[in-house]
Amino acid sequence: RTMAPPSKDKFFQGEEGVLAVYDIDYEKAFDFNYDLTKNSSFMVMIHPMCWPALPFVCCFVNSSMFRDNIDDKIRAQHVAITRDGIKYVTDRHKTGCRMDCQDQGKVSKTVPFDKITDCDVEEPAGASGPCCCMVQNTLTTVNVDTASGSRGDGVGGGGHELTLQGLIDPHQFKKDVWSMKRGEGIQGSAVVDPVSASMGMDRSTEPTVEMTKAKSSSFFGGGKSAAPSATSDLAPLMVENNSLLKEQNSILQKILAKK
Repeated sequence: RTMAPPSKDKFFQGEEGVLAVYDIDYEKAFDFNYDLTKNSSFMVMIHPMCWPALPFVCCFVNSSMFRDNIDDKIRAQHVAITRDGIKYVTDRHKTGCRMDCQDQGKVSKTVPFDKITDCDVEEPAGASGPCCCMVQNTLTTVNVDTASGSRGDGVGGGGHELTLQGLIDPHQFKKDVWSMKRGEGIQGSAVVDPVSASMGMDRSTEPTVEMTKAKSSSFFGGGKSAAPSATSDLAPLMVENNSLLKEQNSILQKILAKK
């Protein structure tokens, strides 16, 4: 088994079935996403039709509201491994002009272990964003795929079932995912068979050896409890059969005597 890393994220505290929680480097993720979003917004303004909105965009991008929206979105993300699979939650957070009517609701997604076909770590390299003002990639990405995954619209983008950016220890997360998929569990938590856990099997309904023996005994008339019942049922039949044989013998003897 692998050792689940200690976590500072208390979002899943007290939630049943959570085996390990994995921290996201929120500061590092904010710096990358802030620069990327800001550069992308300015790049849109190159089109002449967008020039009238340039003053508004400049004011909004440089406002605290813009920074708070990105920061809230980043800090709303939480990742954990549960008995059922990988749980990824984006908590409720502010968007737009930060009015209540513009709040983004909580979204939760669980990827079962038995459905996972791939879990890989992608190290940061190159740059992202508009060609004239690109931002250096600084976040490690974990891509999770499933056999029935919807490529192109998975959570986090990139065409994967689940994409996680900015995990502090992505390699430990990957090890724990494969460990749970193999049924080895995570150190400090109970070992759970991922297939039976995700399918919700109730092992209390499975036949035991004793139940099988009992059924076999009753079916074939074996066992101590079956013997007295079988004897009591056969006795009258044997007596009747003997009387019939005696009667037949008596008739045969009379026929022979007449000859």
